[in-house]
Parts: sequence; C-alpha cells; structure tokens
Amino acid sequence: MTAEAAAVRDPAGLGSLALHNVAVSVSDLDLAIEWYTRVLGFEFVARAEINEGEVALMSGAGTQMELLDSSKVPEPRIRLDPLFADPPRHLLPIGTKFLVFEVDDLGKASTELEKLGVRIVWREKEIAPGWVATAIRDFDGNLINIFRRH
Repeated sequence: MTAEAAAVRDPAGLGSLALHNVAVSVSDLDLAIEWYTRVLGFEFVARAEINEGEVALMSGAGTQMELLDSSKVPEPRIRLDPLFADPPRHLLPIGTKFLVFEVDDLGKASTELEKLGVRIVWREKEIAPGWVATAIRDFDGNLINIFRRH
C-alpha cells in the first residue's frame, strides 16, 4: 500500500474493510437454495422480499451468500452468454469470473462433486505453479473454483 493510501485509511473507515457476502443472481430461487445446500453444504438462513424481487440468505464456507431472484423485475431477464464461456474464453468479458473456495483435500472434494452429479469443467488441474483446482458450474452455469489449501 502506498503512503498516500495508508494516510487516508481510517481504522473505522476503509481500514476496517472486510468481505461481508457474495451476491449471485439466479434463475430459480428454490433450485438455487437446494443446489447450494446439497452440493456445497451452505445453510439456508432467511428469505425476504426486496424491491427487485426476492433474496435468500445462505451461510457456509466461512462466508455468507445472497441468492437473488429477479423474476419480479418487469423487464425480461437476460443471460449474457460470453460471461458463461468455457475457460479460457471466460476471460474475454470484463467482470467477475469465479466464486472461489478452498478445501483441505481437493481429490476427496472432486470425487464428492462427481458423485453429486455436478458439472465439472476441469478436475485437479494445475492452473499456475502450485495452484491446483477443480472448477465446476452451478445449476445456472456460474463458474465455481475449488482450490487445494497449501
């Protein structure tokens, strides 16, 4: 961090920055709740109406997740296919690429994912020196990467 950046970081302001949760737009809220519970072991916390539709709050993997169902938005929902391209073409559009987790034993986690019938993009692939991961897609096609802890 530069001296200039450090000078503006108040301990109660940006100095206290922490990840609160991740929000994912989904095509079917009930299916999303079931998938993230069954496959990744998240726990359902609450469901609420919001101005844009409905949200389910989930907890797991040391974080929280909002599953957003925008089915009540008056405009038709769209899927931007380039965002769902298979790697390496997924890097062409600018934006978020993967929801990323880590596990102690990637081999065991990968086998469990296969037994659950999850769509695997790659299994236990070295994507950079020392970085081994299994990539999957959720029921909507969102990319999820699971790394082996070092």
